[in-house]
Amino acid sequence: MKNNLLSLVLFFCCAVATQFFSQRVWAQTAAATGMTVDQLKAVKAIKIANLDKDAYFKSGGFILDRYEERPAYVFTYSDGITRKIYLYKVFAAEDTKDLGLLAIYKNEKSGEIKPFVIPGASADRKAWDAYIDDLKYIGEKEPGLMSTLTFVLSREMAGLLAGGAGTKADEGGKKKEEYNFCFAADASVTLADGSSKTISDVTMNDVVKSYDAQTKTLLPTHVTRVDTHEGEFTLAGVWLTAVNELTADNRSTLNAPTFFEATANHPVLTATGRKALGDVKAGEILYRYDASMGGATAYKVVRTEQAIRSVKKVYNLVTESGSYLVGDVVVLDK
Repeated sequence: MKNNLLSLVLFFCCAVATQFFSQRVWAQTAAATGMTVDQLKAVKAIKIANLDKDAYFKSGGFILDRYEERPAYVFTYSDGITRKIYLYKVFAAEDTKDLGLLAIYKNEKSGEIKPFVIPGASADRKAWDAYIDDLKYIGEKEPGLMSTLTFVLSREMAGLLAGGAGTKADEGGKKKEEYNFCFAADASVTLADGSSKTISDVTMNDVVKSYDAQTKTLLPTHVTRVDTHEGEFTLAGVWLTAVNELTADNRSTLNAPTFFEATANHPVLTATGRKALGDVKAGEILYRYDASMGGATAYKVVRTEQAIRSVKKVYNLVTESGSYLVGDVVVLDK
């Protein structure tokens, strides 16, 4: 009787926390048409190869982006079993419409993985019904699942509520942090035809090169927005050398390393997935367009520096595909 009562309480708390959380997260981005039940089922079926490393990727017409770039929530109960909850924001790949949230539960002992797709506030009623059914008929069967999921959603909801009550100064600080996903005015953007122009000259609807990590191909994509911000911004930098040069027999003919810079928080594509430039370490792999080969090739980071220079104005692009090339290096939309 006590176990049944506890299950009902956890179910109710999880449902309430989810409703408040979804309303807060999607209040500013809710679209006229939200997630459908078919989309919910499709997202639920997505298989993530490495939950700890795969923080950003496309699959089946959707983009999954680790919520706030946070690591998993980790719980270790008295039974000695480690349980984790991973959170991903879900976007439609076609138009980057915000659809909802994917919460993934993992039992480290059994390897059992349970996905829960949480629709956005504007989602179809049937999508919400499907989510509630998952809580009821799947969540209650796995010991520890409902309590961990309830805690995570309640914790995130509390953070959003606290943030909403913050001062204007706090909001200004947050906006300044958001501006840290940018490039200096003289950064070179690679266009679809292989030519380039400085990012300060790029305009909406320009067609630039992008990179599809799944197919490993370069594709044209339209710029949907150009952001500019003024202030004091520090740029981080990395030096790159083509992997094929590092493995060549004749090392006396090596070219000088290629330099790349951006604000430290701007995401780039590495061999292990999405990563902020400031977190990239020497020895990691980035990808760069090679006109002679007609594709993107692997470049190894041989040196990093957190503060190269400061600039007064920075620029950022938003593209249809979610990526573009700066200095021929593959970068990702923020």
